[in-house]
Amino acid sequence: MTAATRSQFEASLVPRNVAALRLELWLGTFLVPVFWPLDWFMVPEQVWLTLVIRLCCTACGLGILLRERLVPGWIARHVGALAFSFSLLVGWSIALMCFLHDGYESPYYAGVNLLFMAVGLLFSWSRLMAIGFNAAVYASYMAPLALGVTPVNDLPTTLSNQFFLISTAIITVASQIHRRALERREYDAQLAQEHLLAEVQAMATIDWLTNLYNRRHFFRLGEDEIVRARRYRHPISVLMIDIDHFKAVNDTHGHTVGDEVLAAIASRLLGGLRQSDIAGRYGGEEFAVVLPETDVTSATQIVAERLRDAIAARTIDTARGPLQLTISVGVAGVDLEHEHLLDALGRADVALYAAKHGGRNRVVPWSPTLDPLGPLGPLVDD
Repeated sequence: MTAATRSQFEASLVPRNVAALRLELWLGTFLVPVFWPLDWFMVPEQVWLTLVIRLCCTACGLGILLRERLVPGWIARHVGALAFSFSLLVGWSIALMCFLHDGYESPYYAGVNLLFMAVGLLFSWSRLMAIGFNAAVYASYMAPLALGVTPVNDLPTTLSNQFFLISTAIITVASQIHRRALERREYDAQLAQEHLLAEVQAMATIDWLTNLYNRRHFFRLGEDEIVRARRYRHPISVLMIDIDHFKAVNDTHGHTVGDEVLAAIASRLLGGLRQSDIAGRYGGEEFAVVLPETDVTSATQIVAERLRDAIAARTIDTARGPLQLTISVGVAGVDLEHEHLLDALGRADVALYAAKHGGRNRVVPWSPTLDPLGPLGPLVDD
């Protein structure tokens, strides 16, 4: 898993950990103080101190929840540190109450067990974080013994408590590691499914050779753009583009070189268009472009001329060496009151034939005086 994918995986876990933290905060702020009456029977001489300890946990939990209400999204930005810190605070408070009672023989140790299991069930933490949390709580629990502050009075009970506490910690960490591995595999499978879906969608909408929209998707997007232009009364124009003498390229150099030419020209066309423009492979060596927010004059004198120059200015590198090619372009504005995309493209196609008959490597805007077959009749060898 790459660093970027790992970061995305961690980000995908944030909503789950946020929901888990909110649940822990609400349960912690309620359950920790609600068991205070138990202290009256277990440690009556320390009952007010245990109340302070419990209220500290409650105040911390409520403070985090209040901060989230005042600054939405704050928990999500710091969920790892907040979950670790609040859980550790509760763990340390339970450990402290153990030593206020009977130390390592205290039944309060069951609360530490419960916290280990709750954290393991609620949060999806990394291996290091899970081990670090359990180790930090257990270290605080064992520190008085290591420092010689709290003696062991009942060895069998102490050993029993230790056995269950260590077992719970090991099982909790192991289950977290196993669950996280499953979540990672599920995430990888989801990514693979999304990539496959994207490929299928691309195959359904993109021409594999030119990376332009295929004819069907081009018409779908183009019609949507015309509807938008009609609604807001914005100008919109279309281009019909044809590669000059492309048949000669295939006949002389073969279809493999012809494919190279198509791909190279399509790339240059895309480079000369805006992101909002819609370019598609109309068929064979013909391309079509929809230009939103563009009147016929701008489409002719700026966009189409820029595209024509981009092709004519530089040779195209192929397996058979560099080839010098040109394009002819027909331009038409869309009559928003009466036309659909096919109608406008039909008029742009008439202008394209006029550009071909006029000598090629030129841009011609449609006008009513143009002959649909051109002044010399249809072209039969292009």
